[in-house]
Amino acid sequence: MAHHAIVLKNYFPKKNKVTIFHQTFGKINFFIDEKHDAAKLCNGALIFCEVIKKRSTYQFLAIDPYFVPFQDDDLYDLYFIHDILKICLQFMPDQLAMNEVFYLVMSMYEQLALFHGCKQHMFLLKLFLCLGIFPENKTLYQQVMQGSHVHSDENEALLQQGLRYCWNSDVNYS
Repeated sequence: MAHHAIVLKNYFPKKNKVTIFHQTFGKINFFIDEKHDAAKLCNGALIFCEVIKKRSTYQFLAIDPYFVPFQDDDLYDLYFIHDILKICLQFMPDQLAMNEVFYLVMSMYEQLALFHGCKQHMFLLKLFLCLGIFPENKTLYQQVMQGSHVHSDENEALLQQGLRYCWNSDVNYS
């Protein structure tokens, strides 16, 4: 059965490895040769794929890319997408389905053109929060959970402080 997935990193041509965030299996790695369709996948692409688990490895049965955010560089903030991919790669454990995180990232892709400035910071903090990495700050927590988009220098400073804490966290599952 085909499921949604996000290509987190394509290591070709240095390594024969592709890492995806799969709807059912979580963050998983594939080791494939250069002739495989997965070798052509772009970081950040959304795909439909059929995957089977074989003991401790996974195998692609079918791949159908359906969205590549880098086709129109003027429409999307590529640094924002890169940050999301980096957070998922660095802070998500391998082979653990994380439905809340998956659906959060998919919802962001559905509204990608709407994310700018403060909204991006709020989203990144919400992603960190879903991963269990968040500073003990009640005001920041309330802002992120309520989705407050009131822009002020004070709010921006609080968001920046929260992001610095999260990025500098020593949690690393990769």
